[in-house]
Amino acid sequence: MSLPALTLVPLDDPASVVARVPARPGVGQVLGPEGRSLVLAPTPNLRRWLASRLGLGPAPAPGRRPQTNLAGVATAVGFVRSRGPFEQRLLFERLMAPLVPLAARRDLKPPAFVHLDPSTRFPRLSVREGEAGAGELFGPFVHRRAAEKAKDAVNRRFGLRPCDFVFEPDPALPLGLGCVYAQVRSCAAPCLGRSSEGDYRALGARVAEWLGHPTRRPDAPPEVATAVSSAATTRALVVDPGRREVSLFPVAAGRVLEQAAVTVAPGDVADTVRQLQWPSPDGPSDWPWLARFVTSPKGRGTYLLVDPDDDRDALAAAASAALPPRLVARRGDEDGNVRSSQGEA
Repeated sequence: MSLPALTLVPLDDPASVVARVPARPGVGQVLGPEGRSLVLAPTPNLRRWLASRLGLGPAPAPGRRPQTNLAGVATAVGFVRSRGPFEQRLLFERLMAPLVPLAARRDLKPPAFVHLDPSTRFPRLSVREGEAGAGELFGPFVHRRAAEKAKDAVNRRFGLRPCDFVFEPDPALPLGLGCVYAQVRSCAAPCLGRSSEGDYRALGARVAEWLGHPTRRPDAPPEVATAVSSAATTRALVVDPGRREVSLFPVAAGRVLEQAAVTVAPGDVADTVRQLQWPSPDGPSDWPWLARFVTSPKGRGTYLLVDPDDDRDALAAAASAALPPRLVARRGDEDGNVRSSQGEA
């Protein structure tokens, strides 16, 4: 499906224009001379938000600073309704992209990833911010500190070397003999020859497999969240519940594929998920803002990773389980009405 388009209205009479704006969640915009954007923001109530920006809202509470009145310079307003909270954020990001480059956004920070390249001679985990070398990155993590904790937890579990030393394996190597990790045997210690190069690289490959597929780690430590996977190859589904319908947004390699998204009734979620497609991503990654959603309480319940074996039945069950109770009840009412109509027939 296509995202809803922004409706632009010339600001001839601010009061009458604002009165026609729906009092619904969405993204609002105020434009000035030559169509320049003055402000763009998501809001739970488009009418109230625009009224406050044009000097038509209620007086602020005592001691609170009033909103800047843009009525004197505004020439038009724009608004677009959103069906769910994720679609609202996606609309905002797509509208903001041509206005302010990601690198200049103060409200966004690059996400952190754990890096591991099993093809190196002695693989090790490290933390990187940004997406350079995405083929060997696992995440996302909302900040570097969270990625560092996950790296330490994985090292404790598997015994990968935590150091960045360059060495030739030798049982008498001073670096290894003086290393506390080697002495307490929390590291496979390839520097001391306790693990052969082939065995150690195989260990690195197992760790990469473990990090890349959540279904391979049912007993993962809490530092490695369910949403952690390969940044370059992961496929996921965002379940975005609206008032009466549910939108399903495929995600591939950190890019939201809105052209493949669908909006369906609650009772059709499972069947739709089984037919959903993940086309190749086209455009820059959405990780800078998507990582925050993925790691938020709301995202943890509605961002679902696709099993590497593409088990659609399991994904359909997970998507149905992600529906809020109000939509589950609505789905039950719809099913009951269908059975009733069939019985009457």
